Amino acid sequence: MKRSVHGKNGAGGPAVIRFKARLTRHPDVAKNGSLGSLDVPKAVSARLNGMITLEGTINGHPFRAPLEPNASGGHWLRVNDAMRRGAGAKTGDMVALAVLGPEPEPAVPSDLRIAFAASKRATTLWKDLTRIGRLDYIRWIDAAMTPQTRARRVRRTVEQLAEGKRRPCCVNVYEFMLSRVQQ
Repeated sequence: MKRSVHGKNGAGGPAVIRFKARLTRHPDVAKNGSLGSLDVPKAVSARLNGMITLEGTINGHPFRAPLEPNASGGHWLRVNDAMRRGAGAKTGDMVALAVLGPEPEPAVPSDLRIAFAASKRATTLWKDLTRIGRLDYIRWIDAAMTPQTRARRVRRTVEQLAEGKRRPCCVNVYEFMLSRVQQ
């Protein structure tokens, strides 16, 4: 079975948006220690169109962090100490970011759709998940390297959802993102 890091359910996945920004000192630095921030360029902010969680890399270091609205109608990104150290950056440095753009609603794989017929509870919770929650499950299933592993993950997805679990147990959220931004 060919491994699909992009998934079969997103036409190759989201666009990768690359930009540079200057790392600045966050206004709440007194409360938050060494917290930094960066303003997302307006053109990039417009493409992200209200996304609240950003996945990508900063100087090659992976992160998943919330975007916050700024006073100019765009967004800014908090850069915590781990992100800053991982990026090898300090206040005032220009950093290179590669982030995943918005992704369309994922199509439910046919094997998962069939498996949902066995559990009304799983189907109900699936419909209540956020788009990112559904994407995490689908990416976990699509990353299976063998048909047996894929079948096991489909079965486990239905079990976890029926148990009320909103996230897959073992998904590496960075694997998909890194495979996209490193292309």
